[in-house]
Amino acid sequence: MKSKMGMALIGIGMGVGSAALYQNIKNGNMKKWVRKMNSAKTKAIEDLENMM
Repeated sequence: MKSKMGMALIGIGMGVGSAALYQNIKNGNMKKWVRKMNSAKTKAIEDLENMM
C-alpha cells in the first residue's frame, strides 16, 4: 500500500512540477524557481521518510 501511495505522490508531483516548469520557463523565473524547488523537494523527501 505504501509504495503505491509513494508512486502516486511522485506522479502527481512530476505532473505539477512539469506544468510549473513550463510556466516559469515561459516567464523567465527559472533561477528563483529552481532554488524554491530544491528546498521544497528536500522537505518533501524528509516528510515522506517521516511518514514511512
